[in-house]
Amino acid sequence: MSAVLLAFACALAYGFGDYFGGLATRTSPLFKVLPITVGTGLVSLLIAAPFLGADFNREAVTAGLSAGLFGVIGYIFVLKSLGLGPMGAVAPITALVAVIIPFSVGLFRGERLTVTGSIGALLAMASIVMVSRSTVDATHPLTKAAAIYAVFGGFGFAGFLLSVGSAPIGSGLSPVITARTLSMVIFCVTALVLWKSMAGKPVDAKRAMASGALDVWGGTTFMLASQRGQLVIISVIAALYPAITVLLARIFLKERLERHQVVGLYGAGIAVVLLTIS
Repeated sequence: MSAVLLAFACALAYGFGDYFGGLATRTSPLFKVLPITVGTGLVSLLIAAPFLGADFNREAVTAGLSAGLFGVIGYIFVLKSLGLGPMGAVAPITALVAVIIPFSVGLFRGERLTVTGSIGALLAMASIVMVSRSTVDATHPLTKAAAIYAVFGGFGFAGFLLSVGSAPIGSGLSPVITARTLSMVIFCVTALVLWKSMAGKPVDAKRAMASGALDVWGGTTFMLASQRGQLVIISVIAALYPAITVLLARIFLKERLERHQVVGLYGAGIAVVLLTIS
C-alpha cells in the first residue's frame, strides 16, 4: 500500500509541476524558466537532505547521472516534438511510451499482475492517451519527424524513471540530487549560450519555482515507490499525471474538456482503484 501511495504522490507532484511549468512557459522563454525550475528543485532537495539522508555511494551517483542525462534527453525531444506538433497527437505518444517501457521492464523482471491489476493497467494506459489527446490544436497533420521525436521523448522520461528506480535502498536523496545537478549544469550553459536572444524578456519566476519544487519530488517519490513495490503497478499509477494537469487546467483556467478527456479522467480514477486492490 505504501508503494501505491507513493506512486500516486508522484503523479500528483508531476501533474501539479507540469501545470505550473506550463503557465510559466506561456509568458517566459523556455531556457529562462528551466534553470529556475531545476535550481529550485535542487535547493529543496539540499534542504531536505539532512533530514531524509543522502548517501553518495557509487551506485547511487551512477543512477543519478543516468537519470539526469535521460531527463535532459526527454526534455529536448519532447519540446522538439511539441514544436512540430500537433500537440494533441504527440503528447499521447510520449506519455504512452514513458509508461510502456517501465511496465515491460517490470514484467521482464518476473513481476506479475492479478486479473484485476491487469485490467487496471490496460485501463490506465488507455486513459493516459485519452486524457493527453486534444483535437483542439490539430490544425496540421502529424509528421513522421514529430512522431519519432515524441517516441524518443518518451524513451528519455522512461529512462529517467528507471534510473532513479535502480538506485540502491538507503541511498536517500543522492540519486535525485545528482540528476538535478547534472540537469542544472546543462540548462544553465544552454541559457548562457542563448542569453542574447532572451535578454530583456520577462520570466514568471514564481510559477517556475513552484514547478521545480513539485517536479523534483515526483522523481523522489517514484524512486521510493520502486523500492517498495512492483514496477508494473507503480509505473502505471505514476504515469497518470497528465490527468492531474488536465483537471487543474479545467478547474483554474476553465479550459474546455473534450468528451474523450472526461472519459479518460474517469478511467484514470477507476484504474487507480483497481491497481490499489490488486
